[in-house]
Amino acid sequence: MAGRLDGKVAVITGAASGQGAAASEVFAAEGASVAMLDIDGDRVFRAAAAIGSPNVKPFACDVSSSTSVREAIAGIVAAFGRIDVLYNNAGVALRSAGEWDDTQDGLTGDITEEVFDRVLGINLKGVFLMSKYVLPHMVKQGGGSIINVSALAGAHVGTTNHAYCASKAGIVGLSRALALGYGPAGVRTNVLCPGLIETPLVSHILGDSEWTEKYSKGSPLGRLGRPEEMAQVALFLASDESSFMTGSVVTADGGVMIS
Repeated sequence: MAGRLDGKVAVITGAASGQGAAASEVFAAEGASVAMLDIDGDRVFRAAAAIGSPNVKPFACDVSSSTSVREAIAGIVAAFGRIDVLYNNAGVALRSAGEWDDTQDGLTGDITEEVFDRVLGINLKGVFLMSKYVLPHMVKQGGGSIINVSALAGAHVGTTNHAYCASKAGIVGLSRALALGYGPAGVRTNVLCPGLIETPLVSHILGDSEWTEKYSKGSPLGRLGRPEEMAQVALFLASDESSFMTGSVVTADGGVMIS
């Protein structure tokens, strides 16, 4: 069934690669006009060009900066006239394979304030700022759909990366508050909680095939997820097929939480 987003304008953050790029392609194929946002302007312009649709436009945007967000939203509204879907996908995990150092996320007693601020600034403040400046347009239009990406480490379980865990748990709380506060205006807000997905972010964290294999065995399906699989879940939440869903946490983790 094609055309599930016909006539809708979707804004996707973290769109230069991984889940954001996959969602941009899927949303465009389903009839949406798509604004692809990423802090890396060159990469997001290349990603948009690769999709090759006149209805897909790239925007350089730092979601942790109110000035950058306001400018991007103004450009999107000027280009498309409205915003129907906001997919807050941009995120960072300051942890890599190998020996830990103080540039990385970790236990509260170990991480620096700068690391904490950066992780919260992108992962949680970014969701706040994007929602803050998109919501007036959705309210004026009479509705819309916001999809916020959390993680297992925040929505369901703890982690040794405390800043990341705090940011992702905060996304769930903020999303439910948005669902309550803006539901009467027709704006739905839901959370997509992926498991480990084959993206550059996850590859950087796992580092090598041994760790990838270990985490794959944590799923009854025996593998990591794929970006296009998350894009299909996001498509459902963006479309009118999920019109009676708001304040929900949708987990797509390959069964990790039951294993």
